[in-house]
Amino acid sequence: MLRRSHKKSRAGCLECKRRHVKCDEQRPKCIICTLSERPCSYPPNPQQDQASSLAKQPTPPVADTLGVSAGPSNSVNSVDSAPGLPHVSHFSSAIEPDSAYAASADINFDHMELMIKFKVSDHYPDINHDLYDHSERLHLLSMLSAPYYLTEILALSARRLSIVEPDKAAKHLRYAVALQTRAVSLYNQYVSTVKIDNVNCVPIIQFASLLGRHLLIDMLARRETDLNLFLEHYLEFVRIHSGIKLIVHSAWPFLIDSGMKDFLMWAGSLNTAHGVGTECAPLRELISKTHDLDPETLEACHTTIRTLQVGFDLMCTQPPQNNRYWAIFAWSVAAPEAFTSLLAQRRPEALVFLAYFGILLHYSRDQWQVGTSGAYLITMISQHLGPAWSTYMSYPLSIISIDPLHS
Repeated sequence: MLRRSHKKSRAGCLECKRRHVKCDEQRPKCIICTLSERPCSYPPNPQQDQASSLAKQPTPPVADTLGVSAGPSNSVNSVDSAPGLPHVSHFSSAIEPDSAYAASADINFDHMELMIKFKVSDHYPDINHDLYDHSERLHLLSMLSAPYYLTEILALSARRLSIVEPDKAAKHLRYAVALQTRAVSLYNQYVSTVKIDNVNCVPIIQFASLLGRHLLIDMLARRETDLNLFLEHYLEFVRIHSGIKLIVHSAWPFLIDSGMKDFLMWAGSLNTAHGVGTECAPLRELISKTHDLDPETLEACHTTIRTLQVGFDLMCTQPPQNNRYWAIFAWSVAAPEAFTSLLAQRRPEALVFLAYFGILLHYSRDQWQVGTSGAYLITMISQHLGPAWSTYMSYPLSIISIDPLHS
C-alpha cells in the first residue's frame, strides 16, 4: 500500500508533531486536538510574541473552538453557525496530494469524468431503494448551491474509481485526497460567515453524511500489521466524526421540514428498531458475565448490541432487505461514547463486539467500500486476543472460514 509522506507543520502544536499528523494550527488549541480530546500546547517562539501569549490563554469550550456560537440566534429563520472541521487529509489517505492534483477552482475533464460516474446507488447502498430518485434530486440541488458539497462529491467519486479502476488507482486516489481537502476548506470558509437556515441546512447535512462516509471508507482500507495501530486509526475516525455529528445537531431544527424529511423518518425507524435474531446472543451472555462495568457503560453495550442485531436482521433476511447495508455505515457512528471508551482501553469484550461488526463487513464484501476489511478485522482481533477468548471468537472465525450465507 502506498505510504503518504508527512509534511511537517512548523507552526503546529507539540501533540500533532509527536503524533506525526499535520496540525491545523488553530490557537489556543488546534481543532484536531480538540476533537480527539488531547492536550494541546505550542512551542515558545520569541519571534511570535502574540502567538505565544495566545497559547497561554485558557482553552475555550469545545463549542467555541469548533465555531459554534454560544449565544442565541437573532433570527427566527436561522440557528447558530455550523461547526468547522479539521483538515482530514492526514487521516484519509496514505499518500499526499501533489501539486499536479491540487484541488483548484478550475474545472477540467477529469472532474467531468468524476461527475459523470457518480451515482447515488454506488455510494449509498444502505438507503431504502425507494428513496433513490428523491436522493438524486436532492444531490443535484445541493451541488448547484454548495461548492463544498460538489467538491466532496467529486472526491468520493474519485475514491470509488481508485478501487474499481485499479489501473488508474494512484491518479484517482490523489484526486480523492486533494478534492476532499479542498471540500473541507470550502466548507469551513462557508460556515464561518453564515448561520444554518432552512435554505442551506440540506447541503450542509448532506456534506456531513458524505464526508463521514468517505472517512469510513478510508479507515476500512487500512491494512496495519498490528491491531493497536488499526484501533488508533479507528478511534481517530470516531473522534473526527464526532465533529461531523455536531453539524447534524446544528442543522436539526430545520431538517424535519426540509427535503430530508423522508430520510429522517426512514433512518429513525431503523435507529429505534429492536433486533429479533439470535446472532448477538453470545454478546449478551458475555456482558452478563462482565461484572466491572458501571451502569452507563453497561447500557452502552446493550445499545451497541441492538444496533448490531438490527444489522444482522437486515443482512440475513431472505429475500434480502433493500437497506441491508445500513449497519455498515451506521454502527461506528451510532456507538455510544462509553462503548468507544472500552475500545480505547482495548477491553477484550469490546474487541469481540468489533469482531461481530467484522462479520457484517464480511457479508458486505461485494461492496466497493468494504472489500476484505471484515476478514482482515476478525483475523487481527483473534490473533490479538489469543486462545483465551476462542469461545467468543469462534462464531466470527467460522463465518470467514465457511461463510454459508454468501458462498
